[in-house]
Amino acid sequence: MITAIQPSLIVELGTHWGEAYFTFCQAVEEQSLSCLCYAVDHWQGDEHAGLYGEEVFDEVNDYNTRYYRQFSYLLRRSFDDALPQFADDSIDLLHIDGLHTYEAVSRDFRAWLPKVKEGGIILLHDISPRHDDFGVWRLWDEIKSEFGDTFEFHHSWGLGVVAKGRIGRNSALTEILFDGSSSARENLRRHYVIYASHLENILGRFPLAAGRPAPANTVPDIRVQVFPYAGHGYSEESCQIRPLRPGVWETLTFDFRIPIGLGPLRIDPGSEPALVEIGDVLIHHGNSEDPTWECRASSKERKLSAAGTSRLPFSDTSSFLVSFGDDPQIIVAVPPELSSPAKVTISLRIVPASKQAIALFESFTSQLTHGINRLEQQLKLQTEQHEQQVASLQQDVAAKTGQLTAVRYALDETQQKLRVAEDILYGVQHSLSWRVTAPLRKLMALIRSGPRQSR
Repeated sequence: MITAIQPSLIVELGTHWGEAYFTFCQAVEEQSLSCLCYAVDHWQGDEHAGLYGEEVFDEVNDYNTRYYRQFSYLLRRSFDDALPQFADDSIDLLHIDGLHTYEAVSRDFRAWLPKVKEGGIILLHDISPRHDDFGVWRLWDEIKSEFGDTFEFHHSWGLGVVAKGRIGRNSALTEILFDGSSSARENLRRHYVIYASHLENILGRFPLAAGRPAPANTVPDIRVQVFPYAGHGYSEESCQIRPLRPGVWETLTFDFRIPIGLGPLRIDPGSEPALVEIGDVLIHHGNSEDPTWECRASSKERKLSAAGTSRLPFSDTSSFLVSFGDDPQIIVAVPPELSSPAKVTISLRIVPASKQAIALFESFTSQLTHGINRLEQQLKLQTEQHEQQVASLQQDVAAKTGQLTAVRYALDETQQKLRVAEDILYGVQHSLSWRVTAPLRKLMALIRSGPRQSR
């Protein structure tokens, strides 16, 4: 990139250890460019990179002074405080790698955009992660709809490349980035994936290759392996390996040139006891930027299972795994139609732990699971008892309802008989014989009501 655009001013927002920044500086020196480089950072850390002490800045400052002091300057201040130090339309290459929330990175991009000259390049790091409060991907979606010249790398945490205005197509790289065919752009991505893996392998085996001793308290990376099913099982020859920093979320990309849909995909998250959180698992085919198949962390039904020296401690989620040995395995049930070369993207966080800590965690989860099972059994028993009580009450209600029905039936019969008797009485009282015998009935009534003689 440095060779292609021949910058005269490079600014990086968020430098930390300086891996990316010193790459820019080294390219400037090798090309003998008349270029100034500025790294802007308060070197205190943040909620994503973690907080740290003075040792980080001291090492970066010593390295900068030793190798690049002629043209490289460290501005130890906030991004907002550094903004007035640069004129509008002055920066050729701006790299943004600060706090990764949507609000923070959006503010950084919009505030610094006027400082970039027409035809300048802006790089945005970490456009791939979508877990927790990472929001660079959201800003990147907005940028792609606003700017005509954009390009994205998917491996590692992802890198977005956007040109402000129309950039000159005076190099093969810029031609491929912004005007290349889909196949040419994908080949470029694969090229960087391969060389990045090769470089990581070299630095992993030779920690002094970067030109400075590694800090004494550096925690070694965890080796994450992905095995495609080769028809007869899994083979070390067909697997790919990526390093992962312990304790932080990372998105790893594995670019396979062989079919991956012949059987389940196997992921080995390291080779030691650890707690493993599994984020999104995405599979891309061809040149498409949209996943062909996905297994999102937010999905309630994930096609993941544990094997080897690992297990899923909670039955209601397959996003958390415990490794209690040296061969943990995650099995991903990919559909058989994915039987062609593909790119696999996996988000993981692995926290190494001692065997004692894992044993305590296992004991705790076992007790928790036992307690939950006991509560479920008690709830089931209480539910059965309540159901029996309800059934008994329903039987009582049914019996009482039957008795009530019988009483109502008897009452209906009595009322019917009464109505029949009333009809008969009415007929008698209105008959001719009843009227003819009326005087006789009166006489008889007088006789019955007369005084009785005493004896």
